[in-house]
Order: sequence, then structure tokens, then C-alpha cells
Amino acid sequence: MVDFRSWCTVEEPVRVGGHLAGVLTSDDATRGVAVLGAALPTMYAKSDTLARIAERLGKDAVAEHLRNTLPTESSARSGDMGEIFATAYLREEQGCVVGPSRLMERDHQEWAMRGDDALGAKYDSDGKLRIVKAEAKSRKRLDKRTVVEAREGLARNDELPSPQSLAQFATRLLSTDDIEVGEAVFRLQLIEGVRPDCVEHLMFLLTSSDPSEHVKADLESYRGSVSQLTITLRIQGHQEFVKNAYEKVTFGGS
Repeated sequence: MVDFRSWCTVEEPVRVGGHLAGVLTSDDATRGVAVLGAALPTMYAKSDTLARIAERLGKDAVAEHLRNTLPTESSARSGDMGEIFATAYLREEQGCVVGPSRLMERDHQEWAMRGDDALGAKYDSDGKLRIVKAEAKSRKRLDKRTVVEAREGLARNDELPSPQSLAQFATRLLSTDDIEVGEAVFRLQLIEGVRPDCVEHLMFLLTSSDPSEHVKADLESYRGSVSQLTITLRIQGHQEFVKNAYEKVTFGGS
């Protein structure tokens, strides 16, 4: 997906306030941009759709389709990048099933999507299905207010995934090789019931700054019953990184 370990130092999460916090630091932004540029097209369009357009209409048509699909505004790109990284972290570092990107379902390339930023599903050592609800924030300088906003996002719906987001997540899984996981998600939602003891939270922060003070304060003040993990991905030149990754697609073709 984004192969963090090929361009980042990935630190092992440490205990903070009874929960976990970890840091990823970009060591090779050029490599990161290349990896993201290659991955972005399939975040916004199905691979078979891109292949069919290429076969029937040519490579230039694929590039035009992506220009019509990917966001062009810096704020929209930054927000999407946070969600993409959060989803990739769930898959690559947490062993979660994440399914196809929800960004394919966006109504307009510049509009923010509603619902949970990212969801993942995994089985614990006892074979129990667990759902990870993620909230992503992407800012050049990430302050206390942004961490508070992320906490508020995780707290919505009594800290559980929203019913709509969870149903959409399960539906996307039904079209993949992880169909059985999708069915298990539906079973959890519709028959067994989603409870805090089968949910985990991921707060994912993408920034150039060091928000560790705010992360520590947030985790130490958390009083809920859901397991917490906060991950900070630090990229010097945050805005340039996001811009270059998207322009690698929109100006470089697919």
C-alpha cells in the first residue's frame, strides 16, 4: 500500500497513560512521494476500471480520469492523505483487513467525506473479531486543538464505529477475497452487537511538528474503556510532500 518501512523509521509504540503512542519519521521523502504516487490511483478508482480505460481509450485517458477524480485543493489533498496513511497503518502495521478505499465512493473530488475516517478488522488470539475505528488529522503544525478534534471524532457514536460506516465497510469487503471477514463484520453488527470491548481506536496524526506533548495529555486524560493507540507520522516539508505526491499522478500520468 504505502510501504512505510521503505522510507520511514518506525518506532515501537510505548505506554502512555495506560495506552500506546508511537512515532514514524520520514527518512526519505523522495522515496515516500514515489511510493504514494504509485498508490494513489487505486485509492480513488478500481484497478480494473483503470485497466479498462487504458485498454479501450489509452493511457492519456487514464490520466484525464484521475485528474477528474483526485482532489486539487491543498486542504482536500491533505485530509485525504491523512486517511490514506491511517488506513495503510492499520493494514501494514496492525495486520487489519481494510478493504477497498472508501475514497472511491466520494461524491465530489473536493468534498470531505462523512463517517469514520478509516476502519479495520482483525481477529485477536482468541479468534474474536475486533474493529479498529480510526480518526486522522493532517496539519503542517499540529496543535492541541487538532488533537482535541481527533478525540471528539473518536468519541462520536459512544466511541463505536458509526452504523453507516461499518455497514459500508462490510459491504466493500464482500467484493474482495476477504468476503468472510465482511460477513463476520455484518454478523457482529446485526446479530451480536458492537460493544466497546470489541473496538479499538487509532488516532493518526500527519504533521511536520512534534505533537507529543498534546498526545501525552490526551492519552493520560482519556477515561473511556476502548483501547487507544496514537500514531504520529512526521514528515518535514508536510505540504510539499502532499503536493508532490498528488502531482506525480496528475502531471505524471498513471
